[in-house]
Amino acid sequence: MTLNKVARRCEVLGGADSEFEFDDGEYAHASCDGICWSGLMANLSRLSSTSKDYNPSLFPATMPNLFYTLPTEVLTRVLSFLPGIDLESCKLINRDVRDTISSSALLRYIIAADLAGVEDNPHSNLSISEKSTMLAQRELSWRRFQPDFIQSINVDYPTAGIYDFTNGIYFAAASNRPWLHYLELPTVSSQALAWSHIQAGTHHTIIDMAISIYESDLIAIIMRFPDPSLHTRFRIELSFRSFRTGDIHPLASQPTILIELTSQPDPLISIEIVGDLVALAVVHYDNVAKPDDQVSVWNWKTGASLIRVNAPCGTHPSVTFLTEDILLVPNTIGCTFEFWRIPFASEDVSNPISTIALPTLMHGMLIFGVGCRGEPTSLGLSSSLNSDRPFHPSSQQAIMIFHIYIDSISADLRFTLTLVVHRHSLVDLVGECLPQISPEGNRQPLPWESWGPSLTRLFASDMTSTQWITRTAGQRFVSISSTAARSPSPITIYDFNPHNVAKMKNYLEHHPSPNMFYNDREEELEDEAGIFQDPVRSALPYCGTRSEGTYEYNGVLMDEERLLGIKTGFFHEALSIDVMHFG
Repeated sequence: MTLNKVARRCEVLGGADSEFEFDDGEYAHASCDGICWSGLMANLSRLSSTSKDYNPSLFPATMPNLFYTLPTEVLTRVLSFLPGIDLESCKLINRDVRDTISSSALLRYIIAADLAGVEDNPHSNLSISEKSTMLAQRELSWRRFQPDFIQSINVDYPTAGIYDFTNGIYFAAASNRPWLHYLELPTVSSQALAWSHIQAGTHHTIIDMAISIYESDLIAIIMRFPDPSLHTRFRIELSFRSFRTGDIHPLASQPTILIELTSQPDPLISIEIVGDLVALAVVHYDNVAKPDDQVSVWNWKTGASLIRVNAPCGTHPSVTFLTEDILLVPNTIGCTFEFWRIPFASEDVSNPISTIALPTLMHGMLIFGVGCRGEPTSLGLSSSLNSDRPFHPSSQQAIMIFHIYIDSISADLRFTLTLVVHRHSLVDLVGECLPQISPEGNRQPLPWESWGPSLTRLFASDMTSTQWITRTAGQRFVSISSTAARSPSPITIYDFNPHNVAKMKNYLEHHPSPNMFYNDREEELEDEAGIFQDPVRSALPYCGTRSEGTYEYNGVLMDEERLLGIKTGFFHEALSIDVMHFG
């Protein structure tokens, strides 16, 4: 497989770089791991045929070892198109190829980036050597829980508990909520810090927001304000702003979208942006009339409505994109995750393309909420990142976390579970699991036992802080005890990168550590309260590190470079933030 990819890259190079020429050589008909070398050499011959000085007489059918006579620069260029995991396999071909890879700074960086689950940023001005050094130091700092600096920041204005944290920027709405305050967080300890703000409007109240700065310089702000035509009701609108200017985004042809007119308390709204699309789930928990939930997807550039789905109140508490054209919608009544295909134009979409089941609850238990997050989100099909960072976590390799909140109807008890799964695993499921049809002709979800145990890890989270969902970046997520503000506790970083799990396992076999751990076993979730009908098992491997020190935080947030330790007041308003920078 690896060498076939090399051959395809040779073919691509032949079309793009006509100056490449090759020394004399012969075909070899030997095979390696079932791969036909003659096919590879045929592609190399085709590559040579695109050179302006191509001479067919140099490529008779019996010429061996052409691959090994390639100039090192050309071989390096060809190999550079391979994923890092395949480059690791290529080292096993022979000593010459191994030495070529090991001696190339570019190929070593590609391997390191792939194993770390990050993607190179071609817009960065740093050299390959500088990127490699930064990546190695970053991975070591996270694994050892050794931030390169810690900086404390006071929050000098009352906040409302509405926040976001992404792309190195912390956002928080003011308590009276006409202002959105934000702080670009430090990357070096000497960096000067200053709070900035965006005004939503004179009589506007910010309800929620979503951020897409690297991809679109976009802030989508959901706000409520009195309806000019009837002062007893309110308009809830979605406004598209440029982050850099605070003004209406220049690419939004319809700068605001009306979500609803209401005289009831604010709904709970989940919102996420990917590429040109913005998805919302609107739930009216506090409305006595209990109107239907609304899940909708809009093209924020054109203002076109692409999907609108209604369901009984409390069914769809959140939404998240798997890809730009696949939306994951939790269904609390069905205890499922639904996958909805997003059309390119507005059309009547009545059913999800497939559905997967969560573990079956005992009678008397119900899911009353699901929060979900995967950082970074997927990129739009035609998008790129406007960033000077040397690399970014891969969105498809990233984990997604789901906080699942469960109520007992008969007793005043609540339980919280955290489900972790890789985004690419869910994307693969969409392609693999066709709708299940019951004998009566009804659609049935894919049972939990058919996907959950092998692809996920479930944690009981009653004793951890789950108030904030922005606790994940790439394949890591962070956790702290829910009582840490009263009883200082360590911070724990979990890592679901399979290469890091294997590395940690090997390290701990020779260097036992009380603060490092790994788990590659299938385990049964402890269920003393009788939440589920059957034993629930999960097996996604992970490793992690606990901080040596303890901290008095109400919660810990995470992005690709840093942790934020949050201290809050009586009304959950942020009082101070500690920035721990890892690189």
